[in-house]
Amino acid sequence: VNTPKIKLKRIFEILIGEWPYLSVSLIASLFFVLFNSLSIWLTASLLNSIFTNYDQLIADYKVLLLKDNPTLNEKLKLFANDFILRESPEETLKILCLLIILIFIAKNIFLYLKNLSMSFAQLRIVTLLRNRLYAHYHSLSLSFFHRNKSGDLTSIIIHDIGNLSGAVGTTFQKIIVEPFNILLFGVLLFIISWKLSLVAVLIIPLSQVIISIIGKSIRRKSRRNTRQIGGILSIITETLSSIRIVKAFVMESFEIKKFNKES
Repeated sequence: VNTPKIKLKRIFEILIGEWPYLSVSLIASLFFVLFNSLSIWLTASLLNSIFTNYDQLIADYKVLLLKDNPTLNEKLKLFANDFILRESPEETLKILCLLIILIFIAKNIFLYLKNLSMSFAQLRIVTLLRNRLYAHYHSLSLSFFHRNKSGDLTSIIIHDIGNLSGAVGTTFQKIIVEPFNILLFGVLLFIISWKLSLVAVLIIPLSQVIISIIGKSIRRKSRRNTRQIGGILSIITETLSSIRIVKAFVMESFEIKKFNKES
């Protein structure tokens, strides 16, 4: 079966039809990334509070208060310390632990909402495409079905469109969520240490090249796997639909060998 080129316009038309679910997933994704970054910041503050003397924390806080032109990193530290620091180390630790628990709960709530709304959108898109494709099959001429194996057509409507469900979620993650996540973490890195951030920036292109090579290899294997599944489904469909003929001519061993060779 020749795979037709899918126009982006048609894909966007389908996606726009699911805008309520995608909008909820987008908003939940942004809040998840925000709370995820905040949880990392608070976890770092917790470790700093545990491994640093409390008197030293108070002294550092007072030094920051007296600074005329604090850096952005120092401003964030002041903002965090205003919420966290209390009269005793025990109270400070309690407040910090409570904040971390609340942030992690909020983060996971938004993660659940993101995944749930995206699952609904994926299910509706796949159902729509399967129904359209099945209806399209019925509009085709008999010559089309003579040219193409029934197993290949079955594989497209079940396997290929099923894969599309995961592709929708993955594409949404790569286009919307990951750039925002990278941007926020990049800002945090530059705030904490611009020198270490520059080292990370130099490493990223190398990692992207490696990921690209691995990704191409996986896609090639996935295409081969899809073709193989189509062949297997064709053999199963043809054999089971003509099982009486197979048994009448005692061709069981031949069909088994044929199936084993394909799989």
